[in-house]
Amino acid sequence: MDFGMVTGFFSGIPFDILILVGAMIVIALDSLRSGIGRACAIALSLPIALSLVNLIEKTFVIKDVAILSSSARAEVISFAVMFLLVYLLVRRISLEYIESGMGEPVQALLASAAAVAVFVVVWMQFPASSVWPMGESVRAIFAEQYHFAWLMGSYLILAFARG
Repeated sequence: MDFGMVTGFFSGIPFDILILVGAMIVIALDSLRSGIGRACAIALSLPIALSLVNLIEKTFVIKDVAILSSSARAEVISFAVMFLLVYLLVRRISLEYIESGMGEPVQALLASAAAVAVFVVVWMQFPASSVWPMGESVRAIFAEQYHFAWLMGSYLILAFARG
């Protein structure tokens, strides 16, 4: 087997596309194993966490904490912590929907693609996205004028992937 050809093929693909496809595969495998509940929770938690992180600087008590706005990495860490908290709450709130059983392969692929699309749209709106800027191809596919369509399409897919 010619490994030069394989490495040449993968070197032509942007690195962020590989990361997003990898995340999609992980979410799809999890959805095959336990249903699409986690993918739905991820897709619902990301925009909520983004809006809550944007509200932190306007909060009465928390706004004075200097670490929240000291650097882009601190903003990413605060977003990650807020996402985990909201994710756990969404999982707890929607317990009956989440325990939907084993997923079908098509449902798993659709749910994982929808969750990754929501992640990309939310990440492109995140102020500290300079920590990991998306490549030109991803920015072209998920351009600002398509954000609404990507989010609505993702939530429609998640709503109908259950049945």
